[in-house]
Amino acid sequence: MKSDSFQWICRSLAHICLLGAGWGLSAATLGNIEQPAWQTAGPRVSQEHFLVELPVETLAKKIYVTVEIGGVPRRFLFDTGSPSMISAALVAELGLPVVGKSMGTDSHGVVIESEVVQANLELDGVVFEKVPMFAADFSSSEVAQCLLGDGILGSELLPLCAWQMDLQSSILRCASDLEQLPHIKAADRQKLSSFGYPHTPFLDIRLGRRARSLAMFDTGSAPLFVISPPDLNGAEKAGGISARTTGVGSAGTSLGGQAPCRPQQKVRLKNLSVGELKQGSVSAMRRSIAPSLIGATLLDRYVVTLDIRTGAAYLDRYSRKPMNPSSFGFALAFEDGAHVSLLWDDSPATVVGLDLGQKILSVNGVPTNSSCASIQQTLNDLAQERIELEWPGGSAVIERQ
Repeated sequence: MKSDSFQWICRSLAHICLLGAGWGLSAATLGNIEQPAWQTAGPRVSQEHFLVELPVETLAKKIYVTVEIGGVPRRFLFDTGSPSMISAALVAELGLPVVGKSMGTDSHGVVIESEVVQANLELDGVVFEKVPMFAADFSSSEVAQCLLGDGILGSELLPLCAWQMDLQSSILRCASDLEQLPHIKAADRQKLSSFGYPHTPFLDIRLGRRARSLAMFDTGSAPLFVISPPDLNGAEKAGGISARTTGVGSAGTSLGGQAPCRPQQKVRLKNLSVGELKQGSVSAMRRSIAPSLIGATLLDRYVVTLDIRTGAAYLDRYSRKPMNPSSFGFALAFEDGAHVSLLWDDSPATVVGLDLGQKILSVNGVPTNSSCASIQQTLNDLAQERIELEWPGGSAVIERQ
């Protein structure tokens, strides 16, 4: 394994902007030459048999649960594409000792160093012991502080039990015994791969008749599918691309700052399959690095159970909901108020005259700012089918297409 890096960590703070209909956090990799003690000491659960059931709240397809740490309930993001993280302010409040450090580069090549702490987390009365978490200064960004809460429950927890994401019932489950869980007997069983710490989950995908690959199942990414350069090349060679869309703007924000403004691209896949389950024609934004990502939109159609211990994923379909929601054609970033950070060509946004960098004064008549309440309100508004925007010198009602 290679030296500690933030590819998985920086996915937790990247893409804190709106990508069309939703926002997503970016992705990354984590490794080391010699396993440090904080990786081998935990996490662990001392109970042999247990079942955790946590009520779920969602915002822009992100999954939030309540975790007890230090005897106090805290709001954590559940993200299968990131290691566990914790607010540096909470580290100081609880007096958590530093057990290590990690240095690497974020998804944009910026070198970052982070301290590692360990803590016991209580989930529905079950104690997850010595959970390693990367401390980050969420307070440096109002957006990160708002959207990440007190921390992240990440992928190194996945081997401890079978995790079930049931957004139909708004419940996140974790069971020591798979048989304790619903939505298993009728589900389609798919191969689940993981390649060592931090145990991020990968599912088989098919992009064309002769184009197969692996994609990370990443609940921190909102779109159904985000495609990597190698997979895009494979899909092209297999004749799996039916259309392309171009745009310009920033891919998001990471710990190292805002990604540079550059040309962007989306493609339409003729037929994406997750394992052997066909998802039909799917729009996919191109990302600059591997791997491709299967995002939280999958949970709009399936109850998904991940059992890394046996290398199996279970997808129980409960909805025929379309997997390709229409788009307004723009992205918003929220630093220093709301502004257009990405714009797609020939979209509803360009038709009404929005420009890249345009400051947005209000959404649906409500003034925008960088406060958490405003960010959450804007995210909820942008999940609707039509919105009213106001900017300096103009306003318009935009409908999805």
